[in-house]
Amino acid sequence: ENTIMGMYTELNIGVILNKNTPDKVINILNYMLEGNNDNNEINVINHPLFSTNRWRWMLVSDSYYFDSRTDSSMTKDSVSKCYELNVRCNLKNYDNEISLFLNFIQPYLDTNGFIGYTRYEECENPTLIYNTMEGIELIYIDDMSTKELLDEEWLKKQVENYH
Repeated sequence: ENTIMGMYTELNIGVILNKNTPDKVINILNYMLEGNNDNNEINVINHPLFSTNRWRWMLVSDSYYFDSRTDSSMTKDSVSKCYELNVRCNLKNYDNEISLFLNFIQPYLDTNGFIGYTRYEECENPTLIYNTMEGIELIYIDDMSTKELLDEEWLKKQVENYH
């Protein structure tokens, strides 16, 4: 039997989009955040994310494997006039949708440094997500103690070693 099995991965990020983010990108993000099953189509841009089967629902996907609920939203700040995007979802990341999504939004991010984490269903430790000058960087946390995780010097060294 050819049943695709997979584990859930949680995505949790909070970012500010820069003022120059095209309306088309904002419209795509709003479309992804709606999560309804209507047949309304949207014109997407040329990016590998949109060739995956489930991109449309990924930001509103949920399961019982994590102790939080999906709560993704985007609002426009009345002072800065920038959009603030908060994503908390979890999905079976079959087609690498999470990395593709991060790659899709990265050119429009005004937030630098730590932006959030992913967490795999069977792993206690998260993978930290950073937006750097080189793009999205992932730092895998393997078997670290809480003391090491809270040590800023250790974390800076990990980021430096990653480059």
